[in-house]
Amino acid sequence: MVKTKSVYDPVEDSDGKRILVTRYRPRGIKREKLSIVEWCWTVAPSRPLLQDWRDGKSSWSEYEERYLAEMCQHEQELGKLAELASSGVITLLCFEPEEDPHCHRHLLKELIEQRMLGRPQ
Repeated sequence: MVKTKSVYDPVEDSDGKRILVTRYRPRGIKREKLSIVEWCWTVAPSRPLLQDWRDGKSSWSEYEERYLAEMCQHEQELGKLAELASSGVITLLCFEPEEDPHCHRHLLKELIEQRMLGRPQ
């Protein structure tokens, strides 16, 4: 099972294995407080993609298309995450508030779930 949360949300037992999926490590939050088992920065958006999104140079649909294209280069990492999720709960962590639909972790969750069902993108 794959869950998503913000790094600022409280840690819960139901989170399972907490995996940080950001390009940059959160400032001001100690690793112990994050309670992460892994930092998988390779499945985070590239620096240019993040910058274009932050600067308003790309729409969400463009961002999504570019992010999914980037993830084609990280099949091994996606497979590993799908394997972890198949054997228990994983929670993907990012900076954005959980209710914000414009976060790569929601796209990543879909990719992982597709692999779990045997349907790679």
